[in-house]
Amino acid sequence: MRILHIHPSMLAGGVEAMICATAAEMAREGHDVTFCSIYQPKPDDIFWFRLPQSVHRKTLGKQSTGFSLREVFAVYRFIKRGHFDIVQLHGFFYYFMLAVLLLPRQKFFYTFHSDANRENFKWDIRFFWLKKLMFRLGRVHAITISPASQKSFTELYGCKSALCENGIPMPLVDDVQNPVDKARITPDTKVLLHPGRITEAKNQLVLVKVFRRLIKEGWDVVLLIAGKEEDDTILQQIRPYFCERIQYLGLRKDVPSLMAKADGMCLPSVWEGLPITLLECLALGCIPICSPVGGIVDVITDGKNGLLSKSSCEEDYYQTMLRFLKQSREDTVRMKQWCVTSFQPYHISNSVRKYLLEYSK
Repeated sequence: MRILHIHPSMLAGGVEAMICATAAEMAREGHDVTFCSIYQPKPDDIFWFRLPQSVHRKTLGKQSTGFSLREVFAVYRFIKRGHFDIVQLHGFFYYFMLAVLLLPRQKFFYTFHSDANRENFKWDIRFFWLKKLMFRLGRVHAITISPASQKSFTELYGCKSALCENGIPMPLVDDVQNPVDKARITPDTKVLLHPGRITEAKNQLVLVKVFRRLIKEGWDVVLLIAGKEEDDTILQQIRPYFCERIQYLGLRKDVPSLMAKADGMCLPSVWEGLPITLLECLALGCIPICSPVGGIVDVITDGKNGLLSKSSCEEDYYQTMLRFLKQSREDTVRMKQWCVTSFQPYHISNSVRKYLLEYSK
């Protein structure tokens, strides 16, 4: 099959990681795969450069941010001329409206990488009625990434979606200049990693408040925050908490290597889809401490392959961190083993197999 994946850019994020892994695996299985970036790639578009040579890379060269009618027509022309069997859409739906309306024989699929309600912003809200019609008529086939995501889609759009859980290849790690080892203040220091862009969804203000509280109580812990700054307001709110035991590493290209060394991974999110970082965490035997949102609850069994807080609020996440810090060494070893075991269904080969099955229907 000739398959096109199209997305605004390939910045460092879970959606972009998933697109990169999916496109690469489809190409590995012998399909003719193209990825198209609407924006002109930049040096920090990590996953653009991680796409293998087997995936054709194209860009429409958009430079400025914001709505552009020019790109709406550019996307239409690119898809029409490409003669693709499948066009796989990822977010920013208004770019694709013209192509969907004027290319009735083209097969379009749209993956919801989060709760369905979270996929509608600005221009997308204005076109919501049209999106809903396209899904109901089957002009665009919806794919959701977890049972929770699927439920949110059905409730919002009133029709069914295919379920193709996120997947990843086994993460690659190295030991070169790993800041986790440097962060250990004593041999018993617990180093926790928070991999996530600085955004409202990731709930970093609650996270640093919890760790400041733990530090004041004498717990030997260190928090490392690794992610690109997307919301400067939130960064300024959490900056006063930075110290020897709460460090901001900025954008990192080696998150799996950090996870492999960390004692646990913190994800107190307000909302999520099915985080790629969570799957990487499980694959590497790093214990996740998460809030019960999105597809996280479909993957983590509290007390078995990770810990789930009652909510995303500060007190509930604090109590869950205490549970982590107080558990025995035997429980920790057992939980790490369960993490690795529970990753197996989320290998990228399983995810791609489900995508290809939907494409062939």
